[in-house]
This record gives sequence, structure tokens and C-alpha cells, in this order.
Amino acid sequence: MSNCLFCDITQKKEASSIVYEDERCMAIMDIFPLGEGHVLVLPKQHGVLISELDISIQTHLFAIGSQIVEAQRKAGFGIKGTNFLLNDGKAANQTVPHIHLHLIPRKKGDFLKAIPKLALHVTGVFGKATKRETLDRHAALIKQHLAL
Repeated sequence: MSNCLFCDITQKKEASSIVYEDERCMAIMDIFPLGEGHVLVLPKQHGVLISELDISIQTHLFAIGSQIVEAQRKAGFGIKGTNFLLNDGKAANQTVPHIHLHLIPRKKGDFLKAIPKLALHVTGVFGKATKRETLDRHAALIKQHLAL
């Protein structure tokens, strides 16, 4: 689809810090993370709603997501927990109109610190982007523990 940021990323027209890639999906570091080590799993097929994707791709996104969460934990991110977040459509606060799965590592007591970032995400104003070097370093750490 034209004018879709995530389609441009999966087609490598835009820079990203890649954690994983196969023929059906790509996992990248979120440039505006809600927590350290925040990863997005993007289907390569464009769809705004999860129901627009074939069931095998839907299943694949969550299977890859589960593997990445294990790698995040081994890399030291989200040891205490993880939010799997999928905003399905604009009414569900989906800010980029391309379905994607957030894997947000959590730390005990981090909720209050995350509220301002979450508020920015919901409004579509994301704040300051994380430096590419940091995202690349986090991607390499997670990738190193990925058993795929």
C-alpha cells in the first residue's frame, strides 16, 4: 500500500532496527518505546485490521511474538512481565493504519513512569525518538537470544 510507514519499513524503504524477519513478517524495535526493549511485529501483508489477514499469518504473528518475548527476557528485558498489545483499528487507538503486535517488556513498578509515554502514543504525538544506536544495540541483544 502506498503511504504506509510499516509497508515502507517491511519493504526496507525506511530504516529500522530489525530483530527478526521471514517471508511473512518482520519484527523491529519501536522507535518510540513504551519500555526498554519494546518490539513491534509487523505482517508484510498490509492490513489495517487483524481480520484482513489470513488466519495463518495471524497465528504466525503471535507465534513469532512469543519467541521474541522469550528472547527479550533472556536479554534482560521484561523479566517480570510483558504486555502483548494489538490495537485493532482506529477506535482501538491504532495510530499507524497497519496491523502490528507490540511486545512491551515490563518492570515491577514501571506503570507510573509509562503513563506519560502511553498518553502520547494514544494521542498520536510520540515525543522524542530513541537513538538508532540504542535501538540497534537492543535489537542485537534480543536477536542473540532468539531461537528461531
